[in-house]
Amino acid sequence: MQAPEGNSILEYTESLCPICLKVVEARTIVQDGAVYLKKVCPDHGPCTTYLWPEAEHFRWMNSFRLPFKQPRFEMPTSKGCPSDCGLCSIHLRQSTLVEVEVTQRCNLRCPVCFMSAGEAPQDPSLGTLRAMFEKILRQTGPQVSLQLTGGEPTVRRELAEIVRLGRAAGFSAIEVNTNGLVIGRDPAYIRELAEAGISGIYLQFDGLTEAVYEKIRGADLLKDKLQAVENCRAAGVQVVLAMTVIWSVNHDQLGAVLNYALQNQDVIAGVALQPAFTSGRFDVEAARRLTMGDVVFMLSEQSGGLIDPYDLWPLGCSHPLCSCATYLVEEAGEVKPFTRLITPQEYMREFSADSPQGSVFADIAARRFPELRPGLSVVIMNYMDAMSVDLKRLKECSMTVTMEDGRLIPFCAYQMTDIYGSRLYPVWGRVDQRLLTERAYD
Repeated sequence: MQAPEGNSILEYTESLCPICLKVVEARTIVQDGAVYLKKVCPDHGPCTTYLWPEAEHFRWMNSFRLPFKQPRFEMPTSKGCPSDCGLCSIHLRQSTLVEVEVTQRCNLRCPVCFMSAGEAPQDPSLGTLRAMFEKILRQTGPQVSLQLTGGEPTVRRELAEIVRLGRAAGFSAIEVNTNGLVIGRDPAYIRELAEAGISGIYLQFDGLTEAVYEKIRGADLLKDKLQAVENCRAAGVQVVLAMTVIWSVNHDQLGAVLNYALQNQDVIAGVALQPAFTSGRFDVEAARRLTMGDVVFMLSEQSGGLIDPYDLWPLGCSHPLCSCATYLVEEAGEVKPFTRLITPQEYMREFSADSPQGSVFADIAARRFPELRPGLSVVIMNYMDAMSVDLKRLKECSMTVTMEDGRLIPFCAYQMTDIYGSRLYPVWGRVDQRLLTERAYD
C-alpha cells in the first residue's frame, strides 16, 4: 500500500444518520492514507465510517464512468432519496437484476442474515407472483436477470412452477439464491428446477472448513454445500459461489474458495465475494469492518499473484464503487485476468448496459476473443448500510427488489436499518397497507 497522505476532502455527498435514518450532509475524506465517510446529524452528533484502505486505489476505481440506461418507469418524488424508491424520478439507472422474494420462511437461523429471517408471513400465491413478473417485465424488459430469493426459496416445493411462470412471462435469466440445503440433500429438487428452466444457482458458500459455517450459519454445513455443487453438476446447472466475508472468521479463505472454483469450472461459473454489512441480524463479532477495497487487496494477496488489485475493474452495472470484477480466462495455457487483455478505454467502448449483472466481461470476451473458452467471473460487491450509505451511489443502484405493489426498491435501500434494526422499508409481505395505497402504481 502507498505511504499515508494528509487529510483531504475527496467529494461532498449526502448520507443517513445511522440512528434516525434522516438525510444528512456528508464528506468523503482521506485520513492517514485511507478513505472515510464523515457526517453529522444535528440530533445525534458526528459519525465517521471507514470506506477504503488506500486513497489512490479508491480514486482510480471511482474514475471509471460507463454508459447506462435510465429507468423506463418513474415515480414522483416528494420526500426525496431514499424515501421515494419505486424507482423514483431522480433514480439514474435501469435495473439489471431484480430480486423476487418468493417466501420469508427459512430452514436456517443464521447468526448473520440481512433478512433477519424469523417469523414469516404467508407465501405469495402463484397468481400474485405471475402478476409481479408481468409488472417487472413492463418496467425492465425481458433482458433483466431475475433472482428468486427469500427467506430460503427452496422451502417452497412448487419453486419449479414459479420458475415456469417467470419463463412464460418472457424472462430467460432466472437464478435461485439458496443456502443449498435442500439441493444438497434432494437431487431430484435441482433436476426439477433445471427442467423448469433456471439459468443457475447463487449458492451461499462461505468457506471450506466446518468452523466457518458454525460461526456464520450456526451449523456445520460444509458437506451439504459440497454436495449441492455435485448435484448441480449432475443436473447440468451452473453455480455461482456467494461468500459473505467477515474479518477473523473467513477472510483468510478467499484464496481457497477461488482455487476450489477454478478446479470445478465445469459447474462453477463465478465467485461473488460480499463483505458483510450490518443490516438485519448480525450476531457475529468482527473486530474490523471490511469493504470492497479490503477484499480486493486480500484476494490479490491470497491468489498468489494470479490477480492484482488493478485487475479488478468496476462492473459498470451500478456506481463504480458498488461492485468490481474480473474474468479469469485461459490464454496460451495460462490462466489470467481478462482485464489484462484489454485496456480501460477498450472496456468503456465495448461495455454494454444490456449485459446481465456479472456477465459484463464474459460478454465482451465472447465478442472480442471468440477463441477463448468460458472463464470464471470473480465479483466483489460493496453493499451499503446506514453507516456507509452514500446517496450518490444509491441513485445509481441497478440491483433492485420487487414489492407487492410493483415498486422496484434499490437493494441497499430495501435492506437499510438503523443501528437498532428498524427498517427504512418494510419487509416484503409485511407492508403497511397505507403505504400501498399512497405509493401504488401500475
